[in-house]
Amino acid sequence: MFLARKISRAKWAVTRELSEGEIPADAVTADLRTQSNSLSFWRCSTDSDYDVDGAALAIASAGNRIDRLDIVWVDYEDLQSEHHAMTDTKGRTPATDMVGMHVDVSALDYVRLGMVARNVAGAIEANRCRRLTKRRVKVLIEQAVVQGRIDPNALGEGLREELAV
Repeated sequence: MFLARKISRAKWAVTRELSEGEIPADAVTADLRTQSNSLSFWRCSTDSDYDVDGAALAIASAGNRIDRLDIVWVDYEDLQSEHHAMTDTKGRTPATDMVGMHVDVSALDYVRLGMVARNVAGAIEANRCRRLTKRRVKVLIEQAVVQGRIDPNALGEGLREELAV
């Protein structure tokens, strides 16, 4: 199983002032911003396009506009072996079939957050990340509406306007 979340892929690139294996602080502070010492993730049973697209749909449909989306998925067992606390929580998304697929990596402190950052960096290095174009995100949401996975009235006003639903 994998845990997926949105990132800004460009922030994770190694720059001239950092050595190989060092993680840019901008990536951590932008993409791993905690709330109540927790980070939000979406479960993916596998790393298949279908499962990763489900997590992307949960994330994208919760926003207020259609935009490209960078998503990374880390190995659940790697986090578990590091003894991270994981708490099942109801996800905030209009994709109702995804609500139960949400998990918080919780009880994070400075050291544990660094461990999560290493897992994210490792997933990126292992190509367990993908960019979904704005067009692909729009298609994912439109298909979910047609399939009845999302009630269009549950979408944010900006999304409804962009989708004309």
